[in-house]
Amino acid sequence: MTYAEILIKKGKRGAAAFVQAECMSNKAGSSGATQTQEVYQIPQHLQALLDHLLHPEKDINDSETVDWCRWLVGGGRTPDDFSHNVQEYNNTVMCGLVWTANFVAFRCQTCRISQCMSLCADCFRHGNHEGHDYNMFKSQAGGACDCGDASVMRESGFCSRHGPNACRRRPGAPAELMCVAENMLPKMILRLLQHLRDKSIPAVAATPEELLESYKVTIEQADKFLNLLHEFCDMGTAMRSVITRCLVNTGQYQSLTEHILSDDSEYANFMRRSADKYSEALNSLPNPDPPPEFCDCPALTARLTHHSFLEELVFWTVKYEFPQKLVCLLLNMLPDSQYKEAFTRAFVLHYSRMSMMLVKSSNSDSLSNRVVHVSVQLFSNEELALRMTDNLYLLHIMVSSLKNMMSNVLTQNTLGDLKQNYHEVVDCAEHVMKDHCYWPLVSDLNNVLSHPPIAYRFMQDEKLLNMWFDFLSMFQGMNVNVREMESHIEFEPNTYYAAFSAELEASASPMWALVSHLKDNSTRQLTLNVIKQCLAAIKDWFDAIYFSRPDQVDTLKVSFHLPLHRYFSVFVRQAVKLQGFSLAELLPDTDTLHLMMMHPLRVQTAFYEIMCHMWVRNGLQIKGQAMTYIQCHFCNSMVDADMFLLQLCATRLEPATFLSAVLDRFHALPWLSLSGGEKEQESPRLLDQEQEVPIMESALIFLASLITLRTNLGLSEQDLTRLEMVTLLCMGDKTHSLLSEHMPEKCGSGVLTDDFERVLAEVGQFREPQFEPGGNMQQGMYVPKPEVWETMYDPIYVLLRAVHRRDFQNSIDRFNTYAQQNGRVNVGGSPADRATVPWPPWRLPPPCDPLYQDPRLLLHSKFAHGLIFNLLYKAVHGNCTSENITSLTVFLLELALSHPQTQFSGQEVALSTPTPWFIVHEPVDLQYDTWFPTDWLSANLRHTVTAIFSNQPAPVHTSMEVDQVSDGSTDDSESTPYNVETPTSVVIDGAGSPPLFRQGDSSRSLAITMSQASALVPVMPGTVDTVSSLSMVQQSGQGPSTSQPALLPATRESLLSGREVVPVGDVQLGPVQHAGGGVPVHAGTALPEQAAITSPTQRSVVNINDSIVSLLVKLHSKLSGKPDSYTPLVERRVDAAQANTTTQQYKESRIGDGCFFIEKVLDKICDVDVACEQFIKVTRAQLWPTQHAREAQQEERQEKEEAEARRRRARERQAKMMRDFAEKQHRFMKTAMETATDGGEEEAEQTGANIRREYDCVHCHQTQPSTEDRPMGLVVLLQATSVLGHKHRDNEGLVLPTRPEEKAALAVEDSLAAEYEARFEELSRHFDTRSHLLAVNTGWQGGVFVQSCGHHVHLACHQSYMQSLRGTGARPTSQTLAVDRGEYMCPMCRQLANSVLPIPPDMEGQVVRARSQCAVILGHEVTALLREPPLSPNMSAQSQLMHAMSQIMENLTKATYPQYRQVGSPQPNHAVILFVSSIARTNLELDLVTRGGVLITAAGATASPLPATSKPRSCFLPLLHVLAIHMKIMSLKPLVSDWCQVSGLWQDEDDRTLLVRENDVPVLLRDPTTLLLHFSLILPVQIDRAFFTTIVRQVYNLCWTQACLKLACRLPAHHRTVLRDEWRRQANNPANHMKVDTLAAGLGIIISTLDSSGLFNDDVEHPRGQTADSLPHDVTFDQLEVRLQANCLPFLRIASLLRHYIYNEPLPDIWEADWEFTRLAQFLGMADMDMSGRVASAPCLGWLVPPASLVSSWATGMEVFSTRSQLAARKLVLTNNIWRQPQLLRLPRNYDAIFQFYHKRECTVCQRVPKDPTLCLLCGVMVCLREACCRPPAGDLTHEAVRHSIDCGAGTAPFLAVNSATIVVIRGKRACIWGSIYLDAFGEEDRELKRGKPLFLNPERYQLLETQWLSHRFDHTNRKWIWHRDQL
Repeated sequence: MTYAEILIKKGKRGAAAFVQAECMSNKAGSSGATQTQEVYQIPQHLQALLDHLLHPEKDINDSETVDWCRWLVGGGRTPDDFSHNVQEYNNTVMCGLVWTANFVAFRCQTCRISQCMSLCADCFRHGNHEGHDYNMFKSQAGGACDCGDASVMRESGFCSRHGPNACRRRPGAPAELMCVAENMLPKMILRLLQHLRDKSIPAVAATPEELLESYKVTIEQADKFLNLLHEFCDMGTAMRSVITRCLVNTGQYQSLTEHILSDDSEYANFMRRSADKYSEALNSLPNPDPPPEFCDCPALTARLTHHSFLEELVFWTVKYEFPQKLVCLLLNMLPDSQYKEAFTRAFVLHYSRMSMMLVKSSNSDSLSNRVVHVSVQLFSNEELALRMTDNLYLLHIMVSSLKNMMSNVLTQNTLGDLKQNYHEVVDCAEHVMKDHCYWPLVSDLNNVLSHPPIAYRFMQDEKLLNMWFDFLSMFQGMNVNVREMESHIEFEPNTYYAAFSAELEASASPMWALVSHLKDNSTRQLTLNVIKQCLAAIKDWFDAIYFSRPDQVDTLKVSFHLPLHRYFSVFVRQAVKLQGFSLAELLPDTDTLHLMMMHPLRVQTAFYEIMCHMWVRNGLQIKGQAMTYIQCHFCNSMVDADMFLLQLCATRLEPATFLSAVLDRFHALPWLSLSGGEKEQESPRLLDQEQEVPIMESALIFLASLITLRTNLGLSEQDLTRLEMVTLLCMGDKTHSLLSEHMPEKCGSGVLTDDFERVLAEVGQFREPQFEPGGNMQQGMYVPKPEVWETMYDPIYVLLRAVHRRDFQNSIDRFNTYAQQNGRVNVGGSPADRATVPWPPWRLPPPCDPLYQDPRLLLHSKFAHGLIFNLLYKAVHGNCTSENITSLTVFLLELALSHPQTQFSGQEVALSTPTPWFIVHEPVDLQYDTWFPTDWLSANLRHTVTAIFSNQPAPVHTSMEVDQVSDGSTDDSESTPYNVETPTSVVIDGAGSPPLFRQGDSSRSLAITMSQASALVPVMPGTVDTVSSLSMVQQSGQGPSTSQPALLPATRESLLSGREVVPVGDVQLGPVQHAGGGVPVHAGTALPEQAAITSPTQRSVVNINDSIVSLLVKLHSKLSGKPDSYTPLVERRVDAAQANTTTQQYKESRIGDGCFFIEKVLDKICDVDVACEQFIKVTRAQLWPTQHAREAQQEERQEKEEAEARRRRARERQAKMMRDFAEKQHRFMKTAMETATDGGEEEAEQTGANIRREYDCVHCHQTQPSTEDRPMGLVVLLQATSVLGHKHRDNEGLVLPTRPEEKAALAVEDSLAAEYEARFEELSRHFDTRSHLLAVNTGWQGGVFVQSCGHHVHLACHQSYMQSLRGTGARPTSQTLAVDRGEYMCPMCRQLANSVLPIPPDMEGQVVRARSQCAVILGHEVTALLREPPLSPNMSAQSQLMHAMSQIMENLTKATYPQYRQVGSPQPNHAVILFVSSIARTNLELDLVTRGGVLITAAGATASPLPATSKPRSCFLPLLHVLAIHMKIMSLKPLVSDWCQVSGLWQDEDDRTLLVRENDVPVLLRDPTTLLLHFSLILPVQIDRAFFTTIVRQVYNLCWTQACLKLACRLPAHHRTVLRDEWRRQANNPANHMKVDTLAAGLGIIISTLDSSGLFNDDVEHPRGQTADSLPHDVTFDQLEVRLQANCLPFLRIASLLRHYIYNEPLPDIWEADWEFTRLAQFLGMADMDMSGRVASAPCLGWLVPPASLVSSWATGMEVFSTRSQLAARKLVLTNNIWRQPQLLRLPRNYDAIFQFYHKRECTVCQRVPKDPTLCLLCGVMVCLREACCRPPAGDLTHEAVRHSIDCGAGTAPFLAVNSATIVVIRGKRACIWGSIYLDAFGEEDRELKRGKPLFLNPERYQLLETQWLSHRFDHTNRKWIWHRDQL
């Protein structure tokens, strides 16, 4: 026998003990010799046994083998004992728990050091994170718990069990415990490697999918073996260190894998084969070729050699694509620091190979997650990562792996010149880009770069930077878009997602990581390095795309991706801001800068083109790109960086160069041209006409942004945070989470929580979660504070951040609303009578950081002034500009004025003699720097441009075009004098909006003479000698046409109004006369210079005669609608009426209309210097010479106008009041008509006149009464309900359990439904069916509730309506309507309904009158009526009405579920009566529930958060009629006997014996309310009040006696004896008339009659001792009276409601609970109304026969039953009837309690953890939502939640879905997600727990849910229902 066989014979335990002894002796023997050697021999017996057990040919997963290993390691102990023993030596400092995807973990922002820190739930609970900013999350990729690791989190966050302080230093494990493990583990790990080698298949032999499958199978085959190793790991540090020592031991590895190969045995042969497979596998995982400079880096070499088990294990982990089991095994040992280093080293050595795997794998997504699962644990540790960087070139490996990955997917770049372009970019459609294969590498790189020393190494190493920028160049200009000009694109590419995420993740994230370490001038050299390398890369790129001149940028192409430019921009900003660099040190020469500017500028123009719909043919994706470019996660890295670069260029280049480039790129020049002629555009027409104004607006917005943005020019972080927050709040009210999500972030480093909260408190106001009237729930929102609109809202910044243009529009609308509601709009000039819409409050920028030049310098150039002049000119003389263009132009001018101008060119130009300047300069149109002599703003404001020339040859054939705008009579027909009253006098020429330039207007004379005095934009009468110049215009399509002489007749003096186009040329020049001069000027003589310049071709000239100032003054006048409307500040100070316009506050305000802003600018111009102030004065005097003389008249007229306006307003107010009054009257009449549905009986009764109520049919809108043949009906919704069944005696036990011990306390079982169900069964067991069916009501569970919205229909109309609904089939709207089940929406109010309740015709005069007031006679009359219940004579069975009645009855029956119907009863008629009266009972009881369960006036108000108006209209009376008719059809005789038994009014003794059956339910066990309902239904509904009072009173007698019986059962025995004896003493006195009119008498008679029956014997009760209703030992009569009243009240309440509905009498006002009995007794006529005090219960009795004998007869019936069945009798007597309001379970405040208790809880039915655990809020049961596991086996396909909703709530039940914290409501066949009742600290929902913030119960929402459940309003308040098809 071999050693192995001998040992196996010993059995596991014996063998283990033997082996352990052998190991110990071996250890002792070799201790001296082998300490130095790494490998010592395994003891031979163990060796033999292991060779047998772990033979490579055996199945590794053999459970017997695994079990042997488990026992052997224990060395004779049982595996459990061994495990416990080893754990005693557990010295771990870290938790290190490893988890996989979907595990719920925690992250605490307050405690984290590394971004990736996470904690398991146990460590989180045991740590102290009170008040911290933490969240719960579902792990995406898997992770490990960092508790105890001080390099990742702060020690204060460690839990009590981990960290250096928690560690109790335990001794190392003794040798005898671990010696077998030390000897066994190398062989075990070798066995695992053999398995992995053996099962490896050559990569070429299979497809990627097959390979993946084979990997999965291989790992599954070793499952049990791996589990065993996991078990060993879980034993703690002692065992872990044995495993890790074995894994890193190189000697053991070599002796077991390599030395064996030279042997000659079967085993050696196997090992050789396995070595071959291993080397084959090694070769199949190739390494990318290393860049030449990194050949010596070990991780990048071609051949891998492994030196330890660990390295080979890591290799197989990579090869097998990171199987979860192996990964977790390797990660489990990370708390061991020596192992951690070895493992990291092995991981880095395989890193570049992994990058290849990622691309090749067919499952790259989950592989990525698993790689990161490992790497994040290793690289978050700074020391370790640094050692890897220094020793193993980690950074080089990462960068070269990334670069390699991308270099395989390159494609030709199409951005530059196609022929001479050798640049290559990544192809975004490739798998690598589309599926983010690079994500793990980038994520690791960012993780590593977050450690400062590594980032410094990165920026020091030029080779590395060079390689990095090479990598980035592959992204530069990727995903080029070419604008479609012809037809719409056929196929929309979606590559832009890939491009944007690649730039963000692979370029921007590392960029921000690097920049974040450059904090001061100690790192200056690093910054310089990066900028230098970046510039070199940009220049290389220019060369590669052959870009050498700025104009080479293609106007039809754009790529949004310029990472190199953005690196440059961001690093320059950091260098200047924090490292003391000046721009001069960093920026390249201006030529390079000019080239660098062009691509970002192109991106900006493309962005605006897309927003102006110029790219629509490229499909939606292009809009997606524009939106992503400015979206919050991208904007810091993209648009902000671009804008900063453009700001640098704008201040460094010549303003003219920059501005003309901008105008050119925006295609704005043709529109700006003043000469009207547009050059024929290039063959692809870049702009459509309707895009010209938007694109001009965009150009100005861009300029304004460029000039005012201070994001990177000196705004502090806090100001920036405030600006971003204000911007978000202005676009719309936002929740806290939306705000924090949408705050722009620099790749992961967003705003710090403290800053965020502080700024939010400054600018936002919190609005608590609210309810809208419709029942919609709003979350907690932040709204901007008023001062935000006043001083912070910046529309330019909103435009920069508004992803959707509607966000910007929202912000403008909200601003306007604020301004107008608060009367903040300042009106420039005298306030007019019109509602003014303010201009956008463009904000003046804060000062610029002195290190940069202020971009406002752009505006201190003649080019800018020319542009502003041009725009103003178009605004004054045009109607084609938009208000935005005008406001932005004025704003630009204001910006120019707001920046003091220190030096400017051309100061030496003499201003007095303009002629020399004309001679020297030939001005060219649209080249604005030729319009003004200097850059001096003050002079240019005053400089008058007299005319503009064009030097374009004019073709002769075109007819003269007249600028539609510049023609005076079109815009503000100036021939009519100005008139305030009629703004309609402005005649717009031509239909619609005229085109810009009209053809063929030549019939109208060009020279328009105007009545100068009233001209709004008046003529310049050239009398004052102003600075003049003539500017030339590049002019086309304009010239003398054949009608020339007609246009300018030589004879007529032509007034040049400053807007005509006058052709100038040598040939056909007519005599042009200067306005007002009257001297003919001839071309040849008077303008010699001009003639000298002009070439022989013709030119035309536009006369201008305006200066910027005159244009502003005219514009002010045009906007205000008054001549000379601008009043300078000096004059305003004097004028008391305008005093408010001189305050500082007015000056600083930015809220006002156009005139206000123009006035602001003109005021600033006055402040520039005296010359400007004078010039404004002079200009006004010239323009409106007569105006000033007539100001007195003007004021007089104005006063008159104002008086007239006041009168007009008064008249309007009066008219409005009259309208309102009429409207109110109409409404009142309408409601009066509607309330007539309930009202009106009273009057009918008193007057006797027949007032017939009329109803309005919502279909045909006819108003008429309901008749037999044309009946009307109420729109009603019938639904099954179990709300009443959920009443309880007390609500203490209704708490959702969240701890195991609370399970027992949940008291859902003792509900009303359970108790009444038991009573019903008990009665049916003991009594005749006919009798017990009429003794009580059912319907507490599965009753039918009827509710109406109060609208009426003709039944005929309704039928045809339903017909049409059925005919249309499933429309989208009717998807959630089951038309076949009769469902429809009320046509009036769109509420769900499913039936029509017919309204019976008015019973005219058919009220059954009482013939006497004597109670006894009334009683006999009732008997007579019950014997022959009169059916209404005209109710024929065939009538429409009867048909409708039977239809609704059928619907009522169908409305509930089969299990709740009394089907198949032997007495069908009795069963129908039970059903009918139970419907009445259910509806009355539910009415009571909605009133708060009592009839106290205040209770009803608090019971419902619904506003009073939306309380459903009651439809009880028509329902009662329907039920009564069905009751009468059944016409059962027993009801007569019931009445006789209750009242005692038998006709004679025979009658009695005939009617009372032996086995009837005794009267004392009948439900009095049921009896009352039976009588009300069987008697005519319209019955005299006297009858009703009599019936109520008689039933009350019974009710009171029953209450006495109940009390007697609970009375202590000695009290009973006293009462019995007292009664008997009186009864024995024959002279006594025995009255029962006190409580004592009532108790006495009951006790004395029933004493012998054993009914009062309480020994029979199970739980002896106190029950809820037991009485104290020393009870008083007062206490008994209170108890008795409480027992009678339920009856009184229902009786009162009945009276209230039948007779339409208002319920009494009751304000205190202890008055309820008194007031209801008075209301029901049982007590006098005028009694002053409270009423006791006994005086309300009203006996019709001697009470003693009647009560005795009742008691005798009871006695018979009680002697027969004592237990049942006592139980039935003591049935409870005092219930609390139904309510949902009470929930814990903190959601975490629910989540932790239920989210992994096993289902009691299927014993599995449900995917979606869901709790019923009615009873606390957990169901498996949407899973089929818990369906009943037999045929029923209903899923568990739906089944439960029927059993528990009759089809309506609210559930709480644990994993998403949402409420799911199931209502019949539908379900909906109702919302969430748990909100976070900011009043927000967290659907699906995505944010994982702590959630707290919102009591208001929970109350709303409960109210909707109680009042059955789910259908009306929720709209988003779906059919659940029984699958929830």
